Amino acid sequence: MRDSALPGPSRIAHFTDTWLPRRDGVVTSLQTLDRQLRAAGRQSLVVVPRHRDAVAEPGQSLHTLRSLPCGVGQLRLAPLPGRRHTDAIAGWEPDLVHVHTVGPIGLLGVYAATRLGVPLVHTYHTDLHAYADAYRVPTRALQLAVAAYRRRLAPGGRRPAMRTVGDNPRRALVDEGLRLLFGQSDAVVLPTRAILDRVRLPVPADRLHVLPTGVEGRTVRSSEVMAFRQRHGVSTRDRLVLSVGRVTAEKGIDLLLPAFARVLAAEPRARLVLVGTVYDREALSAALRASGLGRRVVLAGELAPQRVAAAYAAAVQSGGVLAFASRTDTQGLVLSEAAHAGLPCVMVDAELLAAGPLAGAALCAPATTAGFGAAIERLLANPVLAGALADRARRAVLAHTPQAYVTSMLSIYAAAAGVRDRMAA
Repeated sequence: MRDSALPGPSRIAHFTDTWLPRRDGVVTSLQTLDRQLRAAGRQSLVVVPRHRDAVAEPGQSLHTLRSLPCGVGQLRLAPLPGRRHTDAIAGWEPDLVHVHTVGPIGLLGVYAATRLGVPLVHTYHTDLHAYADAYRVPTRALQLAVAAYRRRLAPGGRRPAMRTVGDNPRRALVDEGLRLLFGQSDAVVLPTRAILDRVRLPVPADRLHVLPTGVEGRTVRSSEVMAFRQRHGVSTRDRLVLSVGRVTAEKGIDLLLPAFARVLAAEPRARLVLVGTVYDREALSAALRASGLGRRVVLAGELAPQRVAAAYAAAVQSGGVLAFASRTDTQGLVLSEAAHAGLPCVMVDAELLAAGPLAGAALCAPATTAGFGAAIERLLANPVLAGALADRARRAVLAHTPQAYVTSMLSIYAAAAGVRDRMAA
């Protein structure tokens, strides 16, 4: 039954270009929101790319669209939306549209909200400028994407502004894409204020809302920790330096590997465990051979959430640390997961540390091999400091529960509906 004490719409349609079996922060955040909305008596529809291995949870409503693999992890892309896609969404009669990504299905969400005349909410999950640079997306590809989005959202509108020589044309095109996708938003959710230091969104300040995703800790049995160790050849003598997330350039693998080499020289029992999808396994294998780290690095691959929790627990038991080398994350859900498990963290993103859910409770290091490596060494060698940081971090994240998350999100939905009502008046 719907909780009438909570504000907000009754029927919310979510749109995402990333979904199971792929696992990332967007999927985790949206799964949490969808479950909590249903628990609060709302009806929630999740529009996702079709995949034969994606199965809906009990009570979950999925609307799948034909999609094709794009060669990046398990990411799949659907065709650009048209009227027939919107008609299918219209039949569900949503009160509000919530867009979580900026690919074709995210575009469908914006397109559907416009055609149906319902409030539009975005969550800015991904630092698009950083990813465009990290993957060296060709300018021509961005031009074609912006042109396609303009045809759907602003037919007859102006061309993307290409800056003068010396400016960054890739950034200009990303900005134009953001203008098209976010310019009609009634509310935009920012997981942390750190995003505002990196990007200027084309949305009035009073429509921006900061809301980190709520994360709950997981109970892990000793048998699950033992199984993790056995499966990945991790000894009880190893001091685990754990990294959770895609093993890619934008997540800082190029910084993490040489920093770990420094750690290993000081602590021979150190073992680097990489939990996450490896996009370029050949390049990573070559880097490990060249560095001589191969035998001290475990490639655990992408794991289900309970097995990730077992990895955190194993790292805690070993007196280890979470090494968070990314400078592109908008919130870093793994930071909260590790904090719940009692695992201290070393990171290099000072803005995210200050503005994120850890509230400063981690060791921040310069983004250099020497600086990052020295900070990891320091926590491994100082259990009192490591324990104090872990305790502070855990207390900080306990306030960000999934239940509090959905309550705040429903208030944002109500605010977005109010914006739409004022515009229509």
